[in-house]
Amino acid sequence: MTEYEVGLENLDEPDCLNNLISSSSSATISSDSLSVMESPYLRKQPRIDMSLYKQNSYQAGGNKETEITNSLLFMIAKDNMPYLTVAKEGFQAFIRLLCPLYRIPSRSTLTRLLEQKYEILSEKIKLYLHQTEYLSLTTDIWTDLLNVKSYLGLTCHYIYDDKHKSVALGVTELNDKHSSENLEAWLLNTVDQWKICFNSIICIVSDNGANIKKAIKDAFGADKHLSCFAHSLHLVPSKILECDEIHLICKKIKSIVTYFKKSVTAMDSLRAVSNLKLIQSVDTRWNSTHDMLERFIELSDKVGSILLRFPAAPVMVTATELQILKEFIELLKPFKEATKIICGEFYLTASKVIPIISTLKKKLNQLNPTTAAGNKMKEQLIQQFELRFCNIEKEFILACATILDPRFKPIHFMDQIACTNITNKLATILNDSVSNDENYENYSDINMNTNHFWYYHETLVHEIKSKGKDNFNNIPEDLRVYLNQPPIQIDACPINYWKMNNSALNKLGRKYLATIASSVPCERLFSKAGRIVTESRNRLNGTHLQQLLFLGSLHLEDWKL
Repeated sequence: MTEYEVGLENLDEPDCLNNLISSSSSATISSDSLSVMESPYLRKQPRIDMSLYKQNSYQAGGNKETEITNSLLFMIAKDNMPYLTVAKEGFQAFIRLLCPLYRIPSRSTLTRLLEQKYEILSEKIKLYLHQTEYLSLTTDIWTDLLNVKSYLGLTCHYIYDDKHKSVALGVTELNDKHSSENLEAWLLNTVDQWKICFNSIICIVSDNGANIKKAIKDAFGADKHLSCFAHSLHLVPSKILECDEIHLICKKIKSIVTYFKKSVTAMDSLRAVSNLKLIQSVDTRWNSTHDMLERFIELSDKVGSILLRFPAAPVMVTATELQILKEFIELLKPFKEATKIICGEFYLTASKVIPIISTLKKKLNQLNPTTAAGNKMKEQLIQQFELRFCNIEKEFILACATILDPRFKPIHFMDQIACTNITNKLATILNDSVSNDENYENYSDINMNTNHFWYYHETLVHEIKSKGKDNFNNIPEDLRVYLNQPPIQIDACPINYWKMNNSALNKLGRKYLATIASSVPCERLFSKAGRIVTESRNRLNGTHLQQLLFLGSLHLEDWKL
């Protein structure tokens, strides 16, 4: 029932409709009159008290006013919009047309309301974090080049109400030297402010900076520090970019791309034959070089014909160089996919590190370059891979997360001694008295494309099913039953699996699945901070930046009280 119909069920037809039919007129009624008579707004009029109630709800403190203001605050924080938005003519015209009765708050009022919202929601999240049994943190240091200030960022990742949650605890302005002692004090102070229990912290992820690593180990213990896997993985393909063969070719292509970016005539010629644009690489990101080369190969025929028209244009690459580029792209394609997977923030990543390493090794060994340069690049990739990840299976947190992820278990472990040691450590934690019959999801046959990143994982699962159960001796019954069952689907949710599992492994599974493998969420926090602190907002202080970053990291369900 609409608000026009409240209390009007027993009323007769309004008298205004009777005026449409004159007693002196003929019996024929025009189609226009019929359409008016059929209108629901004329059949039942709103009551006066309901109309007044609707108008009053837009006054200060009214239901509608509170609801719209809350949505406005969410938009400002979530979409990185400046406080000045409420004073802009276009925004005001839009709101007046959309909701004429709503009074837009001023800039100062909006600032005050956001401060109040931060106080309320931060207390709510502090309660969640205090009650959360297990969580992981990521941290990094960012420098605001606009105001030349440094900030320490901290993000938190945990499982609450059977959902994977992420929240930006914000940034702390660093006014002293970035020594390990100062960083340790800042980290401890932030953790204390957010009422996080020390025992609930599984790990803290950071880059390989000596000062931040020492600060974390001194403050929380060496066993709780985890180096960012994304940073380590980034260093492997970056190394082969230093090879003379690929370095010289990339230099030639960068000059060609730069020429097109600066020449309007050349760019117009390219637009006439293709809707795609050339991509320029960034020196600090190897994947941008991969994207530049991939796009260049796609447009190589068109680019080559255009360069021939301009005598001052750079020299086009040769056919041999193009072949080297194609092999370079094939070699780095798995790394690009792996980087995309591991940099996720809103799903579990720590349990994927060892499977990703296993998959990358398999893919590298399967590639067979035809050129000498391609074979050299492959050898260097394998060497760098072994150098940086030879002991990855001995990393306790990552190994536990992998084994306790029902999608992977121990099937990707190549070092059986490391796998046995981790399994024995898990066995010592469990109670021998708990045993439970479980319903496991049947795993389907291999149906993935051979180019899919997880195809190798699917073949391993198929082999496990074919062999039958392994013998895990001298371990608790719950762990043996769990390990002897085939992994669940790769796209299944491990949190839901442990939610339905009542064995003694349930608690351990939820504990290590709460970990995250990279500090990318903290870097994303800094990217967002860079979009907030701009030339037009260069006077934004650290307190308001902290509030906006925290509020912007919350989902709408967390925003509502």
